[in-house]
Amino acid sequence: MTWTSPFARPGRWLKGNLHTHTTQSDGQKSPQEAIAWYRDHHYDFLAITDHWVHTPGSGDGLRAGFILLSGAELHGPGYHMLCLGLSALPPRELDGDPAALARAVRELGGLPYFAHPYWMGQSSADIAPVKEVAGIEVFNSVCEQMVGLGYSRVQWDELLGQGRRLTGLAVDDVHWKHGAQGRGFVMVRTDDASEAGILRALAEGSFYSSTGPAILDLSLATMEDGQPALKVRCSPCETIVFHARGSRGRRIVPEEGRALDGATWPIKEDQVYLRVECHDAAGGVAWTNPLYVSDILS
Repeated sequence: MTWTSPFARPGRWLKGNLHTHTTQSDGQKSPQEAIAWYRDHHYDFLAITDHWVHTPGSGDGLRAGFILLSGAELHGPGYHMLCLGLSALPPRELDGDPAALARAVRELGGLPYFAHPYWMGQSSADIAPVKEVAGIEVFNSVCEQMVGLGYSRVQWDELLGQGRRLTGLAVDDVHWKHGAQGRGFVMVRTDDASEAGILRALAEGSFYSSTGPAILDLSLATMEDGQPALKVRCSPCETIVFHARGSRGRRIVPEEGRALDGATWPIKEDQVYLRVECHDAAGGVAWTNPLYVSDILS
């Protein structure tokens, strides 16, 4: 298997929120009002993900120039599962077994993700047995706004270090009563600006997540000693962190009085994976999806 950077893929960048609640469950705006808010704030797509309610997507067409992804948030004891692209709801009696529920979502054409693991008290050990999930929410705006439990970096890194291949989402989880809207989003790279095209790009990891900073490029490079490396370019940031298994990454800081617009770090076999976080002066973070070292060094 080889690695292809999302920035090397054809197409353009589309901005979207993947976790949204409305009056269909416990949100305070109607689906039409939610769509209008994100459309008016220059988003390209949205998933409405009410609790055990299936909201269909746009299909191959647009709704007033805006793409809607089918979605739902499902849950059982000890977990919530964000589900995108599913054609219908799975049987609710599966909610006691997250692996069985995730398999059913896959069979319905959907992508299952564990929602807000930190807020749920889920450890990486709780998540690891569920092989069917596509990833986790690395940032959940409403959980951060309400109780400071919005970031799930530790769970993600522990699972990646074990060899799991999981993407990371930044989402609003907006309910329209906690000021969560517009804070966590994904930037998807696709040459097919339709529901199917966006879902395909999400499944392939052709996106990055952010609460503000922009990632401008992610590519392979070569160090002076000939060693392969990962290079990132971003909007001005205070720190850039290369995360790898255990302590095999690095935090990069600029010279005093300056900002960073990029950094490079060598790729080594014992890292297992590399992913990048770009932190700006306003407290925003952008996350790349992981590069798996075996895809580069094999």
